[in-house]
Amino acid sequence: MKNYVLLGLSLFIGSLCFGQTTRQLSSFDELTVHEGIEVILTKGTDESARIEADGIAVDKVLTDVSGGTLKVHLEGNNNRGADVRVYITYVSLEGLSASSAGSISADERIATDDEFEISCSSAGSIEAKIEADEIELDVSSSGDVTLEVVASFLEAEVSSAGSIKVSGKAASVEAYASSSGEFNGYDLEAKSAEVKASSGGSVKVNVSDELDARASSGGSVRFKGNPSTIDKETSSGGSVRES
Repeated sequence: MKNYVLLGLSLFIGSLCFGQTTRQLSSFDELTVHEGIEVILTKGTDESARIEADGIAVDKVLTDVSGGTLKVHLEGNNNRGADVRVYITYVSLEGLSASSAGSISADERIATDDEFEISCSSAGSIEAKIEADEIELDVSSSGDVTLEVVASFLEAEVSSAGSIKVSGKAASVEAYASSSGEFNGYDLEAKSAEVKASSGGSVKVNVSDELDARASSGGSVRFKGNPSTIDKETSSGGSVRES
């Protein structure tokens, strides 16, 4: 009998730590996620969040909207073992941010006529398709970003073992890599590119017209696309070469 009671109590406690709920959200156009939460994005006509939580009570998964930014995070600090997935329905988006092993993914293309900003750090990850006039990327501390883009201008800065992999098309690209950061734009068709690599950083680009490349302190720039104009400068063990 005692064993049955203990089993029943364990099942009851376990059920408290698994749950699902759906919340209606205030309007937002930027999203940030933290603490190992997985976010899946879908475009719709109303903002909402469907939450699936295991190992943590669902009401400890917070979805706060302030100043047009939706922050998805956990309440408290003792959340080891929590497995949380949040399905976000958005109306429009202009920015994504992931940190502390949080992740964001979107199968559908996210489109805006304005600038789109992406930030990723501390082992966060983002995978998406973005169409915007300008796209700005800031990735550091083992952050990992994989994008398919259509843009007039793309600016990327990656450092501290961060990784950016971009495919698609952009008229102009600026990419800066340092401290073992890596920017891989071999599958990104660009007309012009201005790139810098330092301190073991790596930049790879695909350029058809103009390339301005600088590499120093063990940084490397590799390019393809047979650009018609090349301006390059190297120092302190940096290298710029056609792949």
